[in-house]
Amino acid sequence: MKFNSIILAGILSLSHSTAGEFTTYRNGQGIDLFLDYTGEVMSNVSGGDHTGTGYNGLASFGIEADLGQALGLEGVTMRLSGMDLHGSGIGSHVGDMMGASNIEGYGSARLYESWVEKSFAAGTLSLRLGLLLADEEFSTLDTTGPFLNATFGWPEFISMNTVNTGPAFYIPALGARLLWEPNETWYGQVGVYDGDSFDSPVGDDRVNRHGLHLELGNGQGTFGMAEVGYRHNQAEDADGLSGTYKLGGWWHSGEFDDFRGGASHEGIQGVYASGEQMVYREYGDQGLSLFVRAGFAPEDRSEVEHSFQVGASYVGLFPGRDIDKVALGLSHANISSELPGRTTETAVELAYEYVMSDDFTIQPSVQWIGDPGATGELDDALVLGLRVNLSF
Repeated sequence: MKFNSIILAGILSLSHSTAGEFTTYRNGQGIDLFLDYTGEVMSNVSGGDHTGTGYNGLASFGIEADLGQALGLEGVTMRLSGMDLHGSGIGSHVGDMMGASNIEGYGSARLYESWVEKSFAAGTLSLRLGLLLADEEFSTLDTTGPFLNATFGWPEFISMNTVNTGPAFYIPALGARLLWEPNETWYGQVGVYDGDSFDSPVGDDRVNRHGLHLELGNGQGTFGMAEVGYRHNQAEDADGLSGTYKLGGWWHSGEFDDFRGGASHEGIQGVYASGEQMVYREYGDQGLSLFVRAGFAPEDRSEVEHSFQVGASYVGLFPGRDIDKVALGLSHANISSELPGRTTETAVELAYEYVMSDDFTIQPSVQWIGDPGATGELDDALVLGLRVNLSF
């Protein structure tokens, strides 16, 4: 496909929000429908494995329902969704490990995030069961929406150290999540999931290509996460600057090789912390926010020993563009010192979210990726991207 044709396809595409926020149709009976699509053109213009351009497309569709309003089941909500991934992508062009695009994956139509949730204790406690995505609820950063690089979403200090990235885009896992919110300031949550959403120890996407191969046990182990968070000045009429701080951990009960040549380990685990803080406010949500996140895992069995993301996001930087967002971020990942010949990978991204309307946004992006693949063999890459989002 020629480059101009790819650009035209991206501009005409519909949209999906990777943060899980969808434009929905509400029928007044507690039933909401959504249909969204993302189209993006990305080009590796220098460095990496080889230069070239690719296109990614992601369609998302489904239904959310308040069953209390629709069927009289108080405190019960449900979600049923599907997705279709397609396109060529540029992951093989860049050769990086973080993922220059956060919507690139195995091309197929599949059952996606689908669950039932029940609220208890006057809404302060909720239990969610079904096909779940840990990356939608744990270790999230709210200020990194404009970025296209996957490192600012589901971090590599989890994805590269567990089995087949864990329950995250683009394959959910059978699991349960318990959330406790005693007030508007504090929360705590824990999630337990199937240990291999691919159902393939070697990472063969074809086994669960449609999201219908649901298998528990069989030596896959269990993946789990726990997180506590503190949120301050979140109310619209709050006088101070808002902020969110999180501390969490993750684990997998499976068997992992020892990089030092010893006996394999029963299980792996890691910890992480993050902070997001508005430091300057113009008016309302307009202003400058900073973010930082870091995670650590044992070097004797973890490919990524530690990594961090840091950056800034500004809402309404330019006159007359009060809800547009511009963001600058850096991510740096250290490979375990027990893996000789491996080094570090660094990604720097400058991104902008241009809001045409509630249903139409455009996201241009420039990325510099240092030492793609952390092997010391590839030149630094320069990646240009343009994403178009339109929701029905």
